[in-house]
Amino acid sequence: MSDQYIAAPEINAYDRIVQNTQKRHRLFSVHWELTYRCNERCTHCYLDVLPPGARVPGELSTQEACDLVDQIAELGALTITFSGGEVFLRSDLFDIVDYARARGFAIRYYTNGIMVKPELADQIAATRPILVEVSLYSADPAVHDTITQIPGSHALTLRAIDLLTERGVRCMIKTPLMRENIHDLDGLRAIAAQYGIRFAYDPTVVSKHTGDPSPLRHRPQDDEWLAFMRRTVTPETWNIPPSDDHFRFCGIGMNGMTIGPLGDIYTCVGARVYAGNIRRQSLADIWHNSPVWQETASLTLGALPVCATCELQPFCVRCHGAAAFEDGDLLGCSSIAYREARLRRMAYHGNMVSAD
Repeated sequence: MSDQYIAAPEINAYDRIVQNTQKRHRLFSVHWELTYRCNERCTHCYLDVLPPGARVPGELSTQEACDLVDQIAELGALTITFSGGEVFLRSDLFDIVDYARARGFAIRYYTNGIMVKPELADQIAATRPILVEVSLYSADPAVHDTITQIPGSHALTLRAIDLLTERGVRCMIKTPLMRENIHDLDGLRAIAAQYGIRFAYDPTVVSKHTGDPSPLRHRPQDDEWLAFMRRTVTPETWNIPPSDDHFRFCGIGMNGMTIGPLGDIYTCVGARVYAGNIRRQSLADIWHNSPVWQETASLTLGALPVCATCELQPFCVRCHGAAAFEDGDLLGCSSIAYREARLRRMAYHGNMVSAD
């Protein structure tokens, strides 16, 4: 996501489908973490990843994964995003993806790209993904490689983008916003422009889901945030959201879910509220009967007592997961969201004065 609210002037057909699935609690999209094994050791990652060759006997088998694809299809979902860890470490990935494509799913991949050579690029292209999102953390190879802790990973990631775009695969470069790259986004945009693809950044860096706060050292300092926001948060780019009890910061619990490598079902990647496990229940049973969906879907502004009365709410980009993992209260104030909202308001009002 970019650091602004996007307010579309008109609702198109796709938006209507999404809104309808949210209102009816119809499953629309699935984010599926097929493995927590990874060939990078990114210092900002929210997962405790495992080495590429680690034996993980609890991972869903190929047959279990295909059975789960059938269950997702029965619930009417349209898209599956396959991620990791590093998704291409699953030796049976394309067996699962081909099965999902045969069931009519639109497919997306999240990857660091370093395994992508011509043969793998051909296989990816053959699955006709709607998008391959490639993580690149800096235009500077030294900065990127320091974050991944894999020498040469920057060049390998760019090789992947080159191979995929050559084959007509739609790609996007993405990065979390960190101290190491907050001054470097123009360089990343330039790389994306060179390939004719999109670039997106996410302002969210969170603790590991084990509670380890080590990734937080990557967060920009206040002066870095403020300088950045003065360039990006203006009356033209920042759309003030409606301040009413029905406003939502995100779509948690409404029309999506996250699946872990061992079959655990969560509300989303960020908050990871546990809903069940497909080895003990059917996906339909979890989707229709687990109470967490209704509990999290009810997280409107009116259900968040601190946020509902906060003067910074129009400038807040809140993740319920950050509030839960860092501050210990899913419903309470997210200290990082509050901090960023304060700086965002300063930048916004400063730019209003400058415009006058």
